[in-house]
Amino acid sequence: MRRSIGMLAATTLLVAGCSAGQGDPKVALTVGDVTVSTVEQVQQKLNDLLATNKAAQDQARQRKLDVVSRGIVTQQALNQLTADAVKKSGITIDEQLVEQSVPSLTGPQATQGDPFQSIVDAAFPAKDITRTRLALIELGGRAVGRSAVTFDAAFPQKLEDAQALAKKVAENPAKSAELMQAVPNPAQEAIIGQTQDPAKARDPQSLMQAASSPLFNLPTGTVTATRLGGETGGYVVFYLKSKQPAQPPQGFDPTSVDPLQLAQVGQAQLVSLAQQTGIHPNPRYGSWDPVTLKVVSGEEAAAASTVLQVKTPKP
Repeated sequence: MRRSIGMLAATTLLVAGCSAGQGDPKVALTVGDVTVSTVEQVQQKLNDLLATNKAAQDQARQRKLDVVSRGIVTQQALNQLTADAVKKSGITIDEQLVEQSVPSLTGPQATQGDPFQSIVDAAFPAKDITRTRLALIELGGRAVGRSAVTFDAAFPQKLEDAQALAKKVAENPAKSAELMQAVPNPAQEAIIGQTQDPAKARDPQSLMQAASSPLFNLPTGTVTATRLGGETGGYVVFYLKSKQPAQPPQGFDPTSVDPLQLAQVGQAQLVSLAQQTGIHPNPRYGSWDPVTLKVVSGEEAAAASTVLQVKTPKP
């Protein structure tokens, strides 16, 4: 049975990132050459949360403050990445609009049912969170349906098989089809040379789903081995072969889409920028996941995905 693009787009990736093992132990996070925060500043945000936020206090009773700390550092990285993307794109965020949007872009209604993100949001000034989300909405609106992606994909059942396949494809991308078609999985055949063309999207929801997928927003020439989301389990090895400029379906209006969905698309646009820039959290918090754009624990990183760049053939 052929796995749909929608299922691929819904895949959750965890990718081991570089940690700043040789960095200043007092620094919590660097983005490129910018020191975004210190350990003391992250601790102060955590202390303030514990003094005022009941949900954070509940996390403390469950001994999960390390998760909250990772969430704070993650949000700091997203704020910085978004600011960098805005600068590169020439986007201007109207401060009056920031003021007006605080009620709709902060609080539980803005975290799409994620109570943990509500805790993280509470660690930051409401205007900062709002400004970041407005910027992501603008980035998402500009990006939806603007790229057609051609890829190969196979579905190994074991992590070690997926990692081995990804390495082989990266070393010899010309044999990607042959290597992927040899994967033994009668329930899920390989997808070879398929193009995700936004102009052919069945409906706005499928268009948004593809646009917000990390898989479709990786740099060209990336091979990823990662666990599949959902209940089916298994893994996907995904080789992004090319990207071409495209147009969304005729009549599609991004302003008609839920702004928070556009923000998800906007965040997906940060994947390449994050890899180019380099995100380095202090190892005490964990490792950076350059695809899901999160700081992940050491335990999560141990079972993380493999992301490789294909080798360029010698002339």
